[in-house]
Amino acid sequence: MEPIKHLDFKFKGSAGKLITADLSYTTYPESVPIVVFTHGFKGFKNWGAWPLASEIFASKRLPFFKFNFSHNGTTPKHQNEFADLEAFGNNNFKIEYDDLGCVLDFIGKKAETFPFIWNGEIHIIGHSRGGAIALLRAAQDDRISKCVTWASVSNLERYLEMKPFAEWKETGVHTILNGRTQQEMPIYFQFVEAFAENAPELSLSKNLENLEKPLLIIHGEDDNVVPMDDAYELYKEVPHAILVEIEKGDHTFGTKHPLVERKITKQFAEVLTETIEFFLL
Repeated sequence: MEPIKHLDFKFKGSAGKLITADLSYTTYPESVPIVVFTHGFKGFKNWGAWPLASEIFASKRLPFFKFNFSHNGTTPKHQNEFADLEAFGNNNFKIEYDDLGCVLDFIGKKAETFPFIWNGEIHIIGHSRGGAIALLRAAQDDRISKCVTWASVSNLERYLEMKPFAEWKETGVHTILNGRTQQEMPIYFQFVEAFAENAPELSLSKNLENLEKPLLIIHGEDDNVVPMDDAYELYKEVPHAILVEIEKGDHTFGTKHPLVERKITKQFAEVLTETIEFFLL
C-alpha cells in the first residue's frame, strides 16, 4: 500500500484568527472527493483517534481534511492543548459556522495544488457539536455533497442553558471544568448574544427542512454525553437519512485522548466502516 502523506496548512478564519488544518492523502489513480472533519466542543483536530482515522480514510480513496476551529482554544504553536482560553471564551456557533465556510473556500482555491485530482465533491463529518455545525452548513451550502454525523447533538439551544441568562449576563462569563486537563474554561456572554443575532442561520430544526443531501447519522447506544434521543430527533427531521446505532458505543466510540497505541476499538471501527461505505456509494 502507498504510504500516507500529510500536508499542513494555516489560513485565516472568519473572525481573523488562524485556522490550523492538515490533509492526509496518498496516490490515487482517479479523481476523488475530499472529506472534511469538524471536531466538537472542547475538541481539536488531533484529539485521540482522529489522526489515525484520517489515515484510514486516505487509504480508502478518501483524502481527509481536518482542522481546528479558529477559536477552539488551540494555537498554531500549541495545536494539541488549550493554550488560548480567551479565544475559547469568545467562540460561538456563528464563528464556527463561518469558519467551516472558510475551510470550504480554502479547499476550493487550493485544490489545484493538491498532489491528487479532486473531483469537486466535499463530504463532511461532524462529531458531537461539530455535527450540528456540519448539518447547518450542509443544509445551506451547495458545495457539500454528503454529510455524516458522529454522536451529534440535535439542537444548539442546549448550550444556551449552561447557566441562567440573568446570572450569565450579570457576571459576563460562565466557566466549565475540563475534566481531562482540569482547566477552568470560560464562555463569555457574547455566546448567547451571537446566537440570538443569527438564530435563523443557526437553528437546526429550521434548516434541516432544507437538507436534501444524503445523510448518515451514527450514534452510540451508550452515549451519556449526547443521548440516543438526539439521533432519533435528527432522523425524524430528515426522514431520508440512514441511522446506524453502535452497540456499546459511547460518545467517542471507545476512543480516548491521548491515543496510546495505533489501534482502534471495535465500536470506532464500525463507525469508520459505515462512514467509508456511505461516502463511496
